[in-house]
Amino acid sequence: MSELLSHVRSIARCRRALTPLYRIALAGLATAAIVLAPAAYAGPTDPVTVELPPEDQGDAFVPGVRTLADLPEEYVEEEFFISGTADLYNYAHNPPLGPTDTTTIQTGIDYRTRVIVRRPVMANKFNGNVVIEWWNTTAGFDTAPTWDASAEYFAREGYIYVGLTNANQGMSYLVGGCSLFGFLPPTCGTRYSTLSLPDDGLIWDVASQVANLLESNAPDNPIPADYPPVERIYHGGQSQQGGSMITYASGFHTPGINDGYFVQAASGARRINGGPSCGSEGAPPYPDCTPVLQGADRLVRTDLSVPVVQGVTETDLVVLFGPFARQADAENYRYYEMAGTAHLTVHAGVEIIPAGFLGPDPILLENLCQNELNSLADGPVFGSYLYNAMWDNMDQQVKHGTPPPPGLVMELDETGQIARDEFGNALGGVRVPEMDVPTGRHRPPTNQADPNLPPLLQQIGNLACFLGGSTFDFSTDELHTLYRNQGGYINRVARAANDLRNAGYLLQEDRQVLVQRALDKAGFLCGLGFEIVLVLPVLMGVRRWRAKRG
Repeated sequence: MSELLSHVRSIARCRRALTPLYRIALAGLATAAIVLAPAAYAGPTDPVTVELPPEDQGDAFVPGVRTLADLPEEYVEEEFFISGTADLYNYAHNPPLGPTDTTTIQTGIDYRTRVIVRRPVMANKFNGNVVIEWWNTTAGFDTAPTWDASAEYFAREGYIYVGLTNANQGMSYLVGGCSLFGFLPPTCGTRYSTLSLPDDGLIWDVASQVANLLESNAPDNPIPADYPPVERIYHGGQSQQGGSMITYASGFHTPGINDGYFVQAASGARRINGGPSCGSEGAPPYPDCTPVLQGADRLVRTDLSVPVVQGVTETDLVVLFGPFARQADAENYRYYEMAGTAHLTVHAGVEIIPAGFLGPDPILLENLCQNELNSLADGPVFGSYLYNAMWDNMDQQVKHGTPPPPGLVMELDETGQIARDEFGNALGGVRVPEMDVPTGRHRPPTNQADPNLPPLLQQIGNLACFLGGSTFDFSTDELHTLYRNQGGYINRVARAANDLRNAGYLLQEDRQVLVQRALDKAGFLCGLGFEIVLVLPVLMGVRRWRAKRG
């Protein structure tokens, strides 16, 4: 039966050339195959029900601080409720024999969750790629760190983005009416009162069923029928949900549905279900407890038939999990550490507390931090551009078999800590130009909430500021010692950006943005500036031509 379903899916993925009549016949064959499967078990290709949320019971809660207005292309945003049945799993042995050592412990559990779809307004702008982000729930509600870091890239390339509520922490916030931080007025009303995810461990089936829906010809597919067919499905998640991504890719990969996995700022597999961990205080004996993967089994598999990309920030190495996640390159696996980057992906200008609650003005995230904030998405160390290249390299590998650039890691000193240069900036790893042509000291995570804030705001700020880290700008004298004039500074930034682009770690569009930012920043120096950027590409081309001629 699994071979039949796999064959049906492989045919369906070629539906671009199918006649409408044959599509109907194919859909009937797929339905017949599902009917023949054991009725007691759910599965990754089981059908789901899609409904629109109620319009008059409260506002939608929309994760992500990058809005549609920020995108380079026109996009539309729609919310849908997804319901079906999923199975609950445990490991078949204690300790587990590996990430695929799973067994079904409960079948056919009803769930009802939601997705938000962001798609190009014009159907012909869709490039055939869908990225499903498993929204992060560390803050107690859904957030979208994958979207916030790479939204411009997704829009520029024509991706369809699908955000998925995948954990009880986010679900409880929605069902409870969306009261931010527990004291702001609820905004969702009863809009989400019918949602239910009885156990986080159902998400392995749920995510596959959502991906299968998006690739199908189902009449209630959230992607309109006049769009080009979906050709590739990628999954991504950060931090806690990066751990979920590892569990999902390593233990529940479904060939023919998913085409790649992006593990963002995470190291080890997340628990397979929500039961008590074996060995924890008060936990019942196995099999009534949930074993935890051990050692290397917690890492993402590197032998999958589809690419897995893992990007790790300096914050992750310093305080969250160290170099535990490091693995060697494999045909379908790459691991990258990004020097100077912060775990936090949000952008400047985010309202933490709206105006009128704690004063006449809104309270912004950057207002909470003691030091200047370094965010992965807003810099000054723009790790988001490195993520964009990782996404693009994975897509090129899936479409054309192009090998991605090799993995890079940061240097460690004799004590096992990150080695640093004379400024205190990290050495090694993938490096944006700011790390090699610095204008400040970047030390994630060394930030904290402003101690003069009220206790509530300190509590909020301590997590966000800590995960964002600090930037300490060089003094004017230090800058003039490092860079004699604007031309010298911009020249070095452009060379660093070009080298990064040529090595495959930066996209051309983002290279241009980084050079332009250097131009905007170069006011701290006097002398030749913009002209050098105009002639630099020509000079570098001549240099490469001479080198090739030997």
